[in-house]
Amino acid sequence: METKIRNVILDVASKPGVTGVLIADQNGLCLGSKGSIDSSVSGSLVHLMQLAKKLEPTKSPILKLEADISSIIIKSDDKITLALAMNQKKH
Repeated sequence: METKIRNVILDVASKPGVTGVLIADQNGLCLGSKGSIDSSVSGSLVHLMQLAKKLEPTKSPILKLEADISSIIIKSDDKITLALAMNQKKH
């Protein structure tokens, strides 16, 4: 499984505009990361998703945290949470 996770992280991290990738389990344990997302925030990202699911229990929400130069998109299912850091597109 570690090889599969590593391959997914490397594949996603190579996409244009992606600056970081993190995958965590349902307990917030970081299963792997690359780039600008620090592995120490994995628990916080999972907790944000748990709170979002309380607000919208019938659907699996997608969270987007935006800053001036980058954004983080967070998606999860019952077992894993995926976070992507991306450069903001200039308007």
